[in-house]
Amino acid sequence: MQIIIRCDQPLHLAKLRDPLLRVWERCCGQGARQHADAEQRFMSIRKHAERYRACCPSELWEAEETALGQLLAAMPMNRDAPLFPLMVQPLAFPDDLPLSALPLLEGWEVQEQAAELAGSFSPLAMLWLREMGASSVRRMQGKAEHICANDGVAVIAVSPVESHLPDLPESDQIPEVHEFRHHDVEHIDTGMLLLQANVDDCSPEWMAHAMERLLEAGANDVHFIPVTMKKSRPGILVQVLCYRSRLEALKTILFQETTTFGIRYFPAACHRLARQFLTVKTAWGEVPVKMGYHRGTRVQCSPEYAVCARLAKEAGVSVKEVHQEALYLARQQLRAGE
Repeated sequence: MQIIIRCDQPLHLAKLRDPLLRVWERCCGQGARQHADAEQRFMSIRKHAERYRACCPSELWEAEETALGQLLAAMPMNRDAPLFPLMVQPLAFPDDLPLSALPLLEGWEVQEQAAELAGSFSPLAMLWLREMGASSVRRMQGKAEHICANDGVAVIAVSPVESHLPDLPESDQIPEVHEFRHHDVEHIDTGMLLLQANVDDCSPEWMAHAMERLLEAGANDVHFIPVTMKKSRPGILVQVLCYRSRLEALKTILFQETTTFGIRYFPAACHRLARQFLTVKTAWGEVPVKMGYHRGTRVQCSPEYAVCARLAKEAGVSVKEVHQEALYLARQQLRAGE
């Protein structure tokens, strides 16, 4: 299931709040719940938004702050495994938007509108989207399960439908998308960046902490690679793969947590297999198994390591033993279903 936001004016949280929470409750089958980190996330977004406050009338700013607090309290955030991926169709922005606010549009599909038609601009709304790990989507595809609208904004819950690809050349069968977080279909994500920083005088403990912060802030992958630097000094190449919309946050962490004086970054594309999961019951407990599909053919089958490790530790057996049995049971179950 995806939740898609569509608006014909600049996005305001005060207008989005009610339809989004109604759709969220219908998808979850329960009412909103208070989340422990809501206050911390609220303060972080408000702090970053202060520099753009001049772009937003004071009355709108107050209404946006109230709506921001309510949305953060009601909706959990997990960028790596969201309950329902949050998608946004091309975002409108006024043509008189100050240049200082343009960085808020980076990474999004956007459409410019005349100022007198578009209304005012909400920096809090744009920063909330990034905090929630939202991504751009141009077209809706699937079955519209729930739709709620309110004064220029609509929220649609869309579930995937079984589809069969037409007889097209192979190169046309895998869609190219931008910051697409819905990984149960195979796709090539062109909305990625590869960041690199050279470090040669940084404590290993600091580096470990930097990796943790980068991953928590939305990095897809973080690698440390040994390199030889100027004057034959041994060093580390820090390499980070991320969505374009996370660039500024991750650069800030690299500058704060490492000793680097510069960061390189390049456009990158990531070809992701379609992913499906099944659960097998081993002698020590249940293990989820992730499968990868390329052009409809299963090419990967991998038991979840963290679960295997936990079960092995609890039972006093090797991780290899749990992993091998889970893989064997998964392959048996897959063959039986073919």
